[in-house]
Amino acid sequence: MDTGMAQQTTEAETTQPWSLTPKKLGWRRIMGIGSGSVLAAFFIGTGDISIASTMGARFGFSLLWTYLLLGLAAWALIDMSVRYFLRFGRPPMTIFKEAHPVFVVYMFVTIIVCALFGSYSQWNACAMVITAFFPAVPLELAGGLAALAALLLIFQGVFKRLESLFVGILVALIACFYVSAIMAHVDWSAAPKGLVPQAPGPGWQGLFMSNAGSMINAWLILIYPYTLMEKRWFSAKLQEQVNILRFVRIDYGWGILAAAVVALPIMAAAGAIARPFGILPRNPTDLSILLEPAAGSAAAFVFLIGLFVAAWTSGVAWWLGGAYALMDIFNLPIKMDSKPMRTIIALFFLPSIPLLMIRINPIYQILVFAAFLAVVTPVIGLVMLWRLSRDDMGYFRWTWRRPGPALLAILDIYAILLTLYVGWAQVSALAKIR
Repeated sequence: MDTGMAQQTTEAETTQPWSLTPKKLGWRRIMGIGSGSVLAAFFIGTGDISIASTMGARFGFSLLWTYLLLGLAAWALIDMSVRYFLRFGRPPMTIFKEAHPVFVVYMFVTIIVCALFGSYSQWNACAMVITAFFPAVPLELAGGLAALAALLLIFQGVFKRLESLFVGILVALIACFYVSAIMAHVDWSAAPKGLVPQAPGPGWQGLFMSNAGSMINAWLILIYPYTLMEKRWFSAKLQEQVNILRFVRIDYGWGILAAAVVALPIMAAAGAIARPFGILPRNPTDLSILLEPAAGSAAAFVFLIGLFVAAWTSGVAWWLGGAYALMDIFNLPIKMDSKPMRTIIALFFLPSIPLLMIRINPIYQILVFAAFLAVVTPVIGLVMLWRLSRDDMGYFRWTWRRPGPALLAILDIYAILLTLYVGWAQVSALAKIR
């Protein structure tokens, strides 16, 4: 252990937990927020748009509250991984290496499955949008072009450029969905009531579980520390660690809140044009088809642009998260501008077109993938809880002596219990399907 790390360890262990006051954020630092938009790209994809469409078509705004309840759990899980990184300067996979070697194999398999099938759903959605605009283009070619564009972006190897691009893209897709909803002349008056927890009718539990599987998944928990490593946001000084934690909490807090911000206009549009007729959208493009006669072709066009952007950025994020995690497992430098990153991304790209050619039933694929994540996420959460509840977390360890730190520990436990409940419920629901 070098002198800097030894000093950091001593300071973290001797200082009372959560006793330091972080410095105020200046405008210069606030303008550095951006990784939260990369995080948002993970869970604002085709599945989330489909879920929000179904929620709106069945219950209007009545399930908007689920985004806040689930977002709180997602925030706590990300906060756990960030606290571990700030405490030890180690990436997330180290947690599983410390727990038991079997978890390394488990996570390797998980990474491969998630990166391939998580991105497949997004390239397939991109292909559906492209073929809607250009019917003569084969689905496989359209999806392959979307995947190729993602590969070329990551091959540039400039994380700061990707981060800036994702900030702009997130703003653009939010604008697309709100513009399409406004063109549909939706009534926003019931939206505030949707923030109040309620059981609006039969079937709401299934939508809650689906939304939980989308917002609380393996990569949502693990991705953020890799962005900190890319940006070199780490310090051996405890006070600076406290300052960094305060800043990044705002950043990934915004990334999680973005899911609700995007879902709101989708729920509004579905509630206005589908709910009165009892129509349930079957896939993300269905809502655009319903928008055209109700709000005009321009509204449908804008919605499809938003859908494409959401799907494409989510596909990039699945690949990027998988590549970072694999480099972490094999103790390779966490750098986007590295040969291992390009090699892994190329290996992810190669199966993309063959998978599109198989034309997997999207509904069946989503169900199976959701069940897989329902098993994986609780395991990851439990291992993290085991590691972060230990006393060697130093300054960032649990304490019940003050309300603030005690509340943080309760949030950690709440997040894990929620993942266990959702996992059990989703697997049970899948087992009942004949």
